[in-house]
Amino acid sequence: MARKITRGRQKIEMKFIESKQARQVTFSKRRSGLFKKASELCTLTGCELALVVFSPSGKPLSFGHSCVDTIVKRFLCQGPMEVAGYLDPRGSICSTIHQQYTELCKQLEEEKLRSKELEIEGLKRPKPSWFDTPTYELNLDQLEESINRMKELSDKIAQRVNELSLMGSTLTLAPANHVGAIDLNVAPPEEM
Repeated sequence: MARKITRGRQKIEMKFIESKQARQVTFSKRRSGLFKKASELCTLTGCELALVVFSPSGKPLSFGHSCVDTIVKRFLCQGPMEVAGYLDPRGSICSTIHQQYTELCKQLEEEKLRSKELEIEGLKRPKPSWFDTPTYELNLDQLEESINRMKELSDKIAQRVNELSLMGSTLTLAPANHVGAIDLNVAPPEEM
């Protein structure tokens, strides 16, 4: 099962790969190259494209821009698709969702990097000593001062939550040992 193909002026003979392992490796590499080229074609020309490939083991793999299901249904119906009650001639809903997903993935990666930076910064900062003092060892004035410091800390946390909300970020609660992300530099209560 040999085929002769021409690349430029070069003639190359292609034939079936007998080794199952080598065939699987070749399939994996060529598949990713095929999907990459398909993606580039979509990006450069704005076309809609769907590829369905079955691996040598029979596993189906697909690539679609903007959405495989929409493109296949459109191909089978030979017309624009109606999606959720809206006439969608170009699969723009899938495209919009894909763009939003891509943007959210970027934001997630940025937030992960920021989290790591804040964690490293938090490890460098010493915890305030008044945090470690048991409340039963404090007198009334020290307890009142601690309450004031806790309110100050609470205000800083609320301010940071508002900042993140305005940025459109999704706020997740940090683990208890992740206090470095919040400025805890409040003065310790006065010693009596």
